Amino acid sequence: MELGMYSIELQRPTVEALFAAIREYGFTGVQFDFLSVCDEEMPAEIDSALTERIRNAAAENGVQIVSVNGTFNMIDPDPEKRADGLRRFAELAKHMHELDSNFVTLCTGSRNPNHMWRPHPDNETEEAWDDLIVTMRAALEIAEKYDLIIGLETEPSNVMNTAERCRRLMDTFDNTPRLKVIMDIANLFRPGMAHVENMRPTMRHAFDLLGKDVGLAHGKDVLDGDLTQFTYAGNGIVDFAYFKELLAEIGYNGCLVLHGIKDEAYFPEAIRNVRRVFG
Repeated sequence: MELGMYSIELQRPTVEALFAAIREYGFTGVQFDFLSVCDEEMPAEIDSALTERIRNAAAENGVQIVSVNGTFNMIDPDPEKRADGLRRFAELAKHMHELDSNFVTLCTGSRNPNHMWRPHPDNETEEAWDDLIVTMRAALEIAEKYDLIIGLETEPSNVMNTAERCRRLMDTFDNTPRLKVIMDIANLFRPGMAHVENMRPTMRHAFDLLGKDVGLAHGKDVLDGDLTQFTYAGNGIVDFAYFKELLAEIGYNGCLVLHGIKDEAYFPEAIRNVRRVFG
């Protein structure tokens, strides 16, 4: 299996140095984030000269841009912020093919007004869900315009925080090939769930519900405990051997994107841990 990484987990001073480092670690794929090369994850304006540098640096180092981060808070309690997120998403979409990529990643967001990665009780309301559907419909219209695929993943702190909710969203838009699932095992565990005895049943259940729609696999881990604490692959309780089996069952032959590496010092260990399983 091809191995990739998430670009903002390596810091380098230039686009060219970033992709050289990605190659030196042995990665052949990357989930690219514009925060790696400018001041914002979702710039209001993207210069085609920058995307050309990114594309050239990737090509020169034999790295495929398998996906690009397009995340914004899709259920932000402020409608103006949701509208701004969609405008920025459209700007990103317009430049995706300049990066030789057609897969853009999203997370669904939180009603928390200060931080989309923090939970809020209103995430469980039908009003929040309805706002998600409206925003997702607009995002899919943009994806259709620019011939893109949107990848979505569950997040414990977001409105789409379970495999069941992900299935519900996928079924809402079941006549579009534009929507795929990002399978990140660590993200399936809400507070109180991240224990070894829950691992395989949770993984099996998620693949039973979502396996046919998986478009990208993430290699992140989670620590054992009542809190949901993410870590790098092999440092937690995710059963990567079982993950390999489940991905093989659905015929997945894409990239495994390592994620959750908070310090570059852990890159070699994370790579070794995954290579022992996936080869």
